[in-house]
Amino acid sequence: MSIRVNLLALEPHAHGYARLVIKGWKGSPEHLEFSLQRNSDDHYLHEGQVWSNNPFWFQVPEFPLAADGKSLEVLVGPQIVDTLLEGSVDTSFSFVLNEPATGVKDNGVVLPGRGVTSRAAGDEKAAPPVWKGIILADALNSAPVAPVEASAVVVAEPAPTPELEPTVKPEPVIEPVAAVVAPAPAPPPAPGKKKGWMIPLVIALLVLAVIAAGAAFWLNKKPDNVSAPAPLPKGDEACTLESMSTLPELTFVQTCIKKSPGSAELLEIINVAKANNHCGIAQRLYANRAQAGDLQIATAYAHEYDPKFHQTSQCFAEPDKATAAYWYETILSQEPENAEAKARFEELKP
Repeated sequence: MSIRVNLLALEPHAHGYARLVIKGWKGSPEHLEFSLQRNSDDHYLHEGQVWSNNPFWFQVPEFPLAADGKSLEVLVGPQIVDTLLEGSVDTSFSFVLNEPATGVKDNGVVLPGRGVTSRAAGDEKAAPPVWKGIILADALNSAPVAPVEASAVVVAEPAPTPELEPTVKPEPVIEPVAAVVAPAPAPPPAPGKKKGWMIPLVIALLVLAVIAAGAAFWLNKKPDNVSAPAPLPKGDEACTLESMSTLPELTFVQTCIKKSPGSAELLEIINVAKANNHCGIAQRLYANRAQAGDLQIATAYAHEYDPKFHQTSQCFAEPDKATAAYWYETILSQEPENAEAKARFEELKP
């Protein structure tokens, strides 16, 4: 058996907060725990947004039922939302839900939904986000999770401050002052040593003069001619192999996407990147367009990981069922009746 795990945006929207919705759970909704593991290094998420190779379980006293009466959902904050959104475009996160009392356990892959944003995307000066009349930061109390139907936060009134008894200050005791003895006058300097300090002073002044002259030389020296940065390629040059080889990876992707190539043209560019081992560029181009709703690109990206269609290459050495299922589900979120995506997702889903 397998559960489906979605990270869904709140309505109204709140940066850094989301609903963690679980479908298909067969156990109890109470006294549960869950773990999050990323596929890039198999590390587990710990409190404080720290990753470690040691398993860690987030405790959830109760998973309330969602509106459909079947799914479970819980409110999660920046500790989890921000961390999941910081992953690279081809990073997936395995989710395991466990009921320690009975040993019932199930797993799935967390799928961030559209509109989920990190806390950093919001305005730091804005008022704390409120959802259903609840101040989210207070509801979570810095913990990673809280029930969706969290009760309103009650702020206790401060206890009255007891009146203080007036303090009687004791009269100061005047200590007798001892007689001050004037110090004896310093003896006059020995003859012949009055000007002994002049020699070190002259040496110090000479050293300072040399330093000042050197500083003036370097400050007044004309800088060498610095070549201006090469202009970014435009038009047809934006997505060429030459640009791939000369531009930083992210700069190339941004420049090429700005050119807005069609799906077929972008697939050719991706194939050039793969053939020349520009794997990061290929993956970024795939993910950028797939997440933007280009179903042809999303399908091609899913095929790179799907064991049924996988073709071994330097950039995609091995198939990955979980990643393929993620992209098929992304397609279904845009086109629910897509027959191939539906069939492949059902076969590949964890």
